[in-house]
Amino acid sequence: MTHYEMAEKLAEKMNVSLEEAKTALEACDWEMLDAALMLEKEHGAANERAYSTRPDPEEERSRREEAKERRRGVVNGLGDMLRSAVNMGNRNRFEVRKNDETMLEMPVLVLVLLMLFAFWVCVPLLVIGLFAGFRYSFSGAELGRDSVNSAMDKAAEMAEKVKEEVTGEK
Repeated sequence: MTHYEMAEKLAEKMNVSLEEAKTALEACDWEMLDAALMLEKEHGAANERAYSTRPDPEEERSRREEAKERRRGVVNGLGDMLRSAVNMGNRNRFEVRKNDETMLEMPVLVLVLLMLFAFWVCVPLLVIGLFAGFRYSFSGAELGRDSVNSAMDKAAEMAEKVKEEVTGEK
């Protein structure tokens, strides 16, 4: 590396003029490290470029704000999803019928809550109801479809077949 290149590099690293860097290098017999130390002593921390592993406080604040916004977005998304599910549960109905007469009708939300909190009571009651001749169906915009209700009818027909096999009746 030429003396000019050394002076140029030192001036850039120490944030001093080219002339100051050349003077320091000449005084230190062109030893870069010694010249850098000399310039540091002369100019102090005002001209030095420091490197730190600490994050920039402004950057850190910005990162925290971004993380907060992401969390807010996730929470809002979950809230919207839950609100939508509750609305759908209230718009759709679960019906219990026997001999084409509606015996019980409730929002699907109530059925879901019962299944969550009283699963071991609800499921046996629903199965017993199938063998007792009850039919279940859903009504409403989202769940009142033929595909959903045909699955419910198939379950009732299966229960009837099992009952007939057990009792020997038709």
